[in-house]
Amino acid sequence: MKKFIDLVMQNKIKALGALVVTALGFSFFGGSNDESMLEVSVQEVITKDLSSKVVADGVLTPETEVKLSANNTTYITAIAVKEGDFVKKGDFLMSLDDRQQKAATEASRAGLEAAKVQLEQRKAQQERQSKLYSQGLISDQEMESTNSSYASALSSYNGAQSRLIQDEDALSKLRLIAPQDGTITFIDGEVGDLAQGGMFNPSVLLKLSDLSKMEVYVNVNENDIADISLNDVALIQVDAYQNKKFKGVVKEVAYAATTSSGGSSQQVTNFQVKVQMLEVLDGMRPGMSATVDIITEERLGVIAIPIQALTTPRPSKKSEGKKPSMSVEVSSGGKDWSQMRGNSDKKAKSTVVFVLKEDNTVEERVVEAGIVGDRDYEILSGLEKGEKIVTGSFIAISRELYDGATVKVKENSRPSRKRG
Repeated sequence: MKKFIDLVMQNKIKALGALVVTALGFSFFGGSNDESMLEVSVQEVITKDLSSKVVADGVLTPETEVKLSANNTTYITAIAVKEGDFVKKGDFLMSLDDRQQKAATEASRAGLEAAKVQLEQRKAQQERQSKLYSQGLISDQEMESTNSSYASALSSYNGAQSRLIQDEDALSKLRLIAPQDGTITFIDGEVGDLAQGGMFNPSVLLKLSDLSKMEVYVNVNENDIADISLNDVALIQVDAYQNKKFKGVVKEVAYAATTSSGGSSQQVTNFQVKVQMLEVLDGMRPGMSATVDIITEERLGVIAIPIQALTTPRPSKKSEGKKPSMSVEVSSGGKDWSQMRGNSDKKAKSTVVFVLKEDNTVEERVVEAGIVGDRDYEILSGLEKGEKIVTGSFIAISRELYDGATVKVKENSRPSRKRG
């Protein structure tokens, strides 16, 4: 009897153990279906205004800036202005030591007077000799000698006159006068300093700038320069005015490239673009840093999706109890891949999005992308307004999702709102 009871108890323990194992197995394989489904964020497809832009950095520069230098190396004797002063055309700015030049000018003036006296004498002599020659009282040789003397005196006079003009011009340039209205933006030196002059590499003593008209010079990478055209609209943000953007327009696009190392061994090729500012505020100064958004294309009321929703196609693989393959093998959907690459006008030649269906499965949909904005792609074909697409997570979109996969929509996934 005792053996019978022990046998029954052992069978009960085994049955209980089998029941526990069965329950755990059901919990793992059957009850975790919801947890094994990919959790994604979705967004409704909407229309919005998009703009494609090229972003570059630069500095503010006056459209008109005059640099004043000395013609000869001499000393600064007076400075009548300071940086920031506004001056009118003709105002006196700075004077340089003119003692030597004054002496040279006076000598040239005296030389001109002497040449003038000699010319008058030779002219009177020529007139007398002409009368005698007409009466046959002097020979041809004497008349030719008189004419030669007069021509030599006339040449000396003209030379003396030219030297005086040059010396007077050099003397006048030792007083620096404002050639236009503007603001003094740079002064080099103090009274008594030696100003380096001459034809080659003279030192700039003053800069006179028209601050009412400013422009920004930016360097654009060679990959973007083909998208930029004259008269493209630009938005300029000056670092000193963080909360405001100023309108501008592209006025010049360089045809010759500049190269720089960019801090590395690899050379960077850029093209200089000049952007004219259409709005200038008082207080803007040359050299201020600015960031320029050059609007290359605009699209109004187009279907747009977030950039992260776009990915590359992958094979449709769906098997029970197994996760989808992690391979990212590109499929052309039955079309010749070389033909798809042939259309160079399309910026996205083989891109897909995952569209959420009513049964909580996703469909891999091939789309054609247009311009790219700050956060969104324009969709030319493949989607309709109102459809829902997967926008997250990145890992799910880029690796885990596949055509026909069952997903779980996050509770905090909300429809996108059109940004103004």
